[in-house]
Order: sequence, then structure tokens, then C-alpha cells
Amino acid sequence: MCPQDFHWNLSIRIIGVCSHVYNPFFYEGTKTYIYETFEQLGRIPEHIFVPLGNGTLFIGIMKELEELLQSEVIDHMPQVIVVQSERCQPFVKAMATMQTDIACEPVEPTLAEGIAIGVPMRSAEILSYIYKHNVKSVTIPEDKILSAKEKIAHQGIYCEHTTAAAMSITVSSIPSRKKH
Repeated sequence: MCPQDFHWNLSIRIIGVCSHVYNPFFYEGTKTYIYETFEQLGRIPEHIFVPLGNGTLFIGIMKELEELLQSEVIDHMPQVIVVQSERCQPFVKAMATMQTDIACEPVEPTLAEGIAIGVPMRSAEILSYIYKHNVKSVTIPEDKILSAKEKIAHQGIYCEHTTAAAMSITVSSIPSRKKH
């Protein structure tokens, strides 16, 4: 092995350990999303829409829902629905054919950059959760993202495009805020 290969291999290992995608403590942090939801609502919603790219939020949510179920804080698993862009949908495609891993998905430009991951690093683990808990999927058309973001903004909430992609599913149910 030449010195350049050694340094390259070492740097890849360091990046892998430091990356939030592989850091086991990161998921402990994303689990707080569900804690906060439970604290604010006093319950877990029946449907949870999760934007899915590399899966860090999704894995944290699923881990915490399993813990709440095991500890009998909740009595059933809510319906989790993963959201992907029509321009990058490796999980939607894998789920359609019950694949256990992801094939490389070309990534077209999209406003929802946070979910535009063509090769999710923990795809086998994510698909395992998906099949174990009967997670559903939905693909968001690109042309719905900006209109959802605008409608949400009229409610006084700023969000970035990936969140707007997930919100575009239910944006038609958000009542318009009347201007005074």
C-alpha cells in the first residue's frame, strides 16, 4: 500500500466515524423528536410523515417509537409514512419490489436537497424498519414544494424546502389565514 492509499483509507475511516449517519449517539438525539411530540401533544399522532434521505431522522423516530411501545407508553405503532422527492426516490422504488437494499439512484436537481440522497448509507437498516413496521411511502412532485412552503409561510411558519416537501402532502388541509 502506498502512503497516499494509507492516508486516504484512514481519512475515510475517520469521516465514517465522525459522520452523523454512522454515529450511534446522533440517533439518541433524533429520538427527541418523538419525545417532544409526545410532550407537546400528550400522545403520539396516528400518522407521522418523515422526509427520508440518508435516514438519520427516520432511524431515530423508529427507535424511539419502538422504545415507547416496549415500555407501554403507547399501545400500538402509528402509521409512519416516508416522503421522498419524485426526483430521487430510492426507498419508494425499493419498497415497490420488496428489495432489502438500495440500488444507486440518480439524483436529479430538486428543491428538497435534504432528501436527495441517491445512495443512502444505511439503506438496509432503514428498509428493515420499513418492512418490520409496515411503513408506507409517498413521492412528492417538485411543483408542489414551493406552493406548500408559501402556504405554510402564510401561517407564520418558515421552513426549508425539504420540510415543505413533507408538508405538501397535507397542505390542502391547512386553512388559509385571513389577513387583517
